[in-house]
Amino acid sequence: MKFPYASKGVSKIFNAEIISLIAALIGGVGMVLSLVAVSGNVDKSTSETLIIATGAFVIVAGIMIAVAGIMSIVGYFQAGKDEVSFKKAILCVLFSILFTVAASFFANQTGFFGWICTILTLVGNICNMLATIFLILGLTALSVKCNRPDMVKHGKDMLTTLVILYILTFVLNFFIRLGAESTAFGSSIVEWLSGLLLCFTVFLYIFQIYFLGKAKKMLKEY
Repeated sequence: MKFPYASKGVSKIFNAEIISLIAALIGGVGMVLSLVAVSGNVDKSTSETLIIATGAFVIVAGIMIAVAGIMSIVGYFQAGKDEVSFKKAILCVLFSILFTVAASFFANQTGFFGWICTILTLVGNICNMLATIFLILGLTALSVKCNRPDMVKHGKDMLTTLVILYILTFVLNFFIRLGAESTAFGSSIVEWLSGLLLCFTVFLYIFQIYFLGKAKKMLKEY
């Protein structure tokens, strides 16, 4: 094994992405429940129950994101010993955790604090996107060293696809908040957009996990 630190680090990042995927699913369900609770389509008792459930989902998702973030930081630090690009992702992951966890405290809010939640979420997503870019650049550089042109091409294609998906999630986050604050959007449209956002988020993690899995196998074999 020519790159032992990168191999161990990428394995940790791979596991962290799986935890993040589960957290995204839990958080997405919580967001949908929150929108249903404030939509006015349910009675007061049901709305209160949904808000409590939303809080529980958000707390669990926040804890899982924090755990995944710590695992990622350790993984990036290890992998950075074999490829410097990984080190550039550490601060991005750290800030992503801070902004995402901070956003979770305003998850059930509307008005000013609702927009604070959206802004914090967007900044956290931007930090996560930058970390992903450095991750793919690092894996692509290692693929060159491992003489794997197929992985190099795959990495470049992944980079383009993931950036597009991230931009789409940014736009959806904005319109979901706009819809939650305005009567111009119906509650069903906001819920539909929330479901679409969850799908894009899941796709993001699946693409990353797939590429990380291939990279992990490559590093173990080289």
